[in-house]
Amino acid sequence: MRVSRVAVKNFRNYKDAALDLFDGRNILIGENAQGKTNLLEAIELIASGRSDRAANDRELILRGESQALIEVSYHSAGYSETASLILTAGDRVSRKARINGVSQPAGKKFAARLTAVSFKASDLNLLRGGPKFRRDWLDQLVCKLKNSHIDLTTRYDKVVQQRNKLLKTFFEKGGLGPSDFDELRVWDRQLAQYGSQIIKHRVHALALALPLAEDYQASISGNREKLSAQYIFKQLEVDSDSQSESSNLPKSEKESLGIDQLKTMSLEELAQLILAQLKSRRGEEIARKQSLCGPHRDDVSFALNDFVASSYASQGQQRSLVLALKLAELKLVSDRLEEPPLLLLDDVLAELDLSRQGMLMQLVDSGMQTLITTTDLSGFRPEWLNGAKVVAVQAGQILSDKVNQEISHHFEPPSD
Repeated sequence: MRVSRVAVKNFRNYKDAALDLFDGRNILIGENAQGKTNLLEAIELIASGRSDRAANDRELILRGESQALIEVSYHSAGYSETASLILTAGDRVSRKARINGVSQPAGKKFAARLTAVSFKASDLNLLRGGPKFRRDWLDQLVCKLKNSHIDLTTRYDKVVQQRNKLLKTFFEKGGLGPSDFDELRVWDRQLAQYGSQIIKHRVHALALALPLAEDYQASISGNREKLSAQYIFKQLEVDSDSQSESSNLPKSEKESLGIDQLKTMSLEELAQLILAQLKSRRGEEIARKQSLCGPHRDDVSFALNDFVASSYASQGQQRSLVLALKLAELKLVSDRLEEPPLLLLDDVLAELDLSRQGMLMQLVDSGMQTLITTTDLSGFRPEWLNGAKVVAVQAGQILSDKVNQEISHHFEPPSD
């Protein structure tokens, strides 16, 4: 997988800019808030159809402008494509997507065949942040391994939104009739149907990633730390009527079902368990006007030597664990594509000590196209810069004419 060019107009702080990429390492250097990360974000928007940084698409359009354009050209074995995304501001921001000039479904469903794996300082939220960060990471991993997951999560999100609207209506009415319960059960069944598939996809991806991450964690820590993980699907207490709907459902004692248990359950068994949860919390859901059960409420727990990492791991251990997870993701995606994906490293070397930097950069040396952002080249070993393209970014402009000057200054021997 190789990206040859990324171009943006009226995107973030860029008026009009284009960057031609080398097949190997590409390094963007510049002070903070100059636009380095924005270029990586543009590529991720094409690759996944989403941004982890923007609360809404309006934030992506340059202030004072009504339209933004992102265009990325890339090639792989057997195909070459140019994908573009146009954002137009109105009462709401609309999207228009094209691949080789042919219109595509926009919105969350739009995702080109470009595949990128990113590693950034904000990935530490995998441990430090709330459950949503871990769910999002796992869903993004699944999408890279299984394209249909994008459509599945889109349909599931719509069901949750519609169900929440219905719960709010019930709360405002203050009473429910038989037809109200019938309507709610329709949405319950859809939530359980899609939700069981999402959980299965997530658990399968986690089961694939975990052995790889365990090996990376052991290597980083000198075999002193053993990584483990659990998918937290809370099994709530349900009444006997709900239990009788399926004799194969595990007995409930307010416990969490682990990866192995969830792997062995059928989709029907998992859907029935979700339905039982929904029934047991129906009154609470109406009172709170939101859906409280399903994969949008699940979590992943990571542990080192059986101690929960988010609570007991040091900052260095947390960085190592996140690095191990991202390396596992990179290996899984590479194996699926049968070639390396594009690797995006957003100012992460500053977050890692020399040994962790070395492990990460060993992968960069393996022929993988990489786009790296940094504020300073002093953290780079000379061998990491050999054969690399280094480009300066300043105030939303790509200043390639300053590149050689930056490098020569960095390696200029001290004067006598």
